[in-house]
Amino acid sequence: MKIQNGFEYDDLKNSSISKKNIFIVASKWNNEIVSMMISESVKYLESLGVANVKVLRVPGAWEIPFGSLKAIERGADGIIAFGAIIKGETPHFDIISKTSSQALMDITLKTMIPVANGILATNNLDQAVDRASPSFLNKGKEITQSLLEMMEI
Repeated sequence: MKIQNGFEYDDLKNSSISKKNIFIVASKWNNEIVSMMISESVKYLESLGVANVKVLRVPGAWEIPFGSLKAIERGADGIIAFGAIIKGETPHFDIISKTSSQALMDITLKTMIPVANGILATNNLDQAVDRASPSFLNKGKEITQSLLEMMEI
């Protein structure tokens, strides 16, 4: 049995979030998966009246932390990191997923700019599609909502 983790946070509609600078730092690798999450994120931000959204594309998940630092240099109030790492036959999957995630947490704690980690780490392509799909788990919207809630703290 799969459980959908959708949630709504209505307080965002009455917040000052619409005036914030949001950056989406996203991997070009596994573009079909990542693009679904970007699209759902932008759609959700627009529905809340967030007008200043910039998308910064980087080659892969490894480069997302560096791209996040660049976004902070460019005035980001919050960052959404999107990528898709799909397990293969080598330990590369473990190295990239762990180090990228740790780097994003380090950036958040050192800069006090929230970074929402939307880098999928899945065992196969089907799992990645399920998570990115707007008609199923919709991680694009979910991760975006997490960022917005953290920006309100």
